Amino acid sequence: MYIVIVGMGEVGRHLLRVMEHEGHDLVAVDASPEAIALVEEHHDVMTLTGYGASHDVLTSAGVARADMVVAVTDHDEVNLIAALAAKQLGAGRVIARAQGNAWTAHAEGVRYGLLGVDVVINPRVLVAHELARIARSHGAVDVIDLAQDRIDLVQIQLTERARHLGKPLMKLSLPRDTLVAALVRDGTLIVPGGADVLLAGDRIYLLGRSDAILAAEEYFTAAREARRVAIVGGGVVGSALARALVSDGTEVLVIEQDRSVAEPLSVDIPQATIVHGDGTDRRLLEEEEIGTFDLVCAVTSEDDVNLMAALLAQRAGATRTAVLVQRGDYMPIYQQLGVDIVITPRAVAADQILRYCRGGGVQSLTSLEGGQAEVAELQVPRGARVVGVPLRRMGLPRGALLGGIVHGDEVIIPRGDDIVHAGDTVILLLTESARPIVERLFRARGE
Repeated sequence: MYIVIVGMGEVGRHLLRVMEHEGHDLVAVDASPEAIALVEEHHDVMTLTGYGASHDVLTSAGVARADMVVAVTDHDEVNLIAALAAKQLGAGRVIARAQGNAWTAHAEGVRYGLLGVDVVINPRVLVAHELARIARSHGAVDVIDLAQDRIDLVQIQLTERARHLGKPLMKLSLPRDTLVAALVRDGTLIVPGGADVLLAGDRIYLLGRSDAILAAEEYFTAAREARRVAIVGGGVVGSALARALVSDGTEVLVIEQDRSVAEPLSVDIPQATIVHGDGTDRRLLEEEEIGTFDLVCAVTSEDDVNLMAALLAQRAGATRTAVLVQRGDYMPIYQQLGVDIVITPRAVAADQILRYCRGGGVQSLTSLEGGQAEVAELQVPRGARVVGVPLRRMGLPRGALLGGIVHGDEVIIPRGDDIVHAGDTVILLLTESARPIVERLFRARGE
């Protein structure tokens, strides 16, 4: 595909890395000569320095023949104008990122056809929904919905108090319709076999039917869903998260430093308690009994404020803490400091955008552990090599897992004798080395 990416911030560079690796023809556009110089130093792609919403710049970038144009600068208006202009110039599909309050009306965080733009993504709203799913889970630090919310992939941190440590996976009596899809040990993700054992300090990815995944979480932890949640920051993320939680009957406290934000929020969300104050003020946190909350989410636009608020809440006794991090390279540091859940809008935005860059029936794609693996949701074409073949005989390579099959209204977490039919939707977890072989297996013969 011929793809033009406007904006070489963190999201743009991440997309560039992934798409370049996949062999797309790419053009990187940014108004900053320094940003373009950085791209030229690390990537073998076409570059163009200029204002991304300029007709002349877009024309020079060749958007008229582009299969896709992605606009992800830090300015919503530039992204929307660039995407709309590219569409009018003849681009096949255009995608824009819009993060401000003006674009939060749509509850799902993704809007189609807004102002003539094919897809408009608000990653901050998507982050809020991800945090809401985590709050509803039983101890998960990440929750990914698949197959139209019928299959869940959840991430669990195993502490020394976790259950069933030291046992081979084949000996575990996991709840029906669930499985251990992957484990992360010392920063490395592997797709485990039956002889692998789980150790304290591992992070595991559990995959299963949505109606069974809570039981799988409880198999390893004694945690329960968060019934009391404190949110530091009442901006786009905080307000969207508060709305999602109060709709479930969760007790919500929001601490917002800006009075002009806090006062309207108290009117918009009367079910929540809104406090005007500094989320890093230890005395205020003590007054609000922050240590009694099941989950504290620090989601301001300032990384240092989020970290400090989370650490103070943790010291006060809060059960779990979550922080929003603008710079993705800080995520491992936050985890080392003991923050339970670390989310970056960059990863959320990139995952959403990448699903539109796949052909071959791919319906969604999510990157895991900085690109060490990916979860692909795709429709099996007629004539694929795997059609009608039992799972045990498919010849999936090491590092690949067929985790789910959706056959009509039936959702199957497959075992050795289960087969795939043409037209089924499958959930695949793949490491980078396994992807080429799996693509051949699930591609129609002759393609």
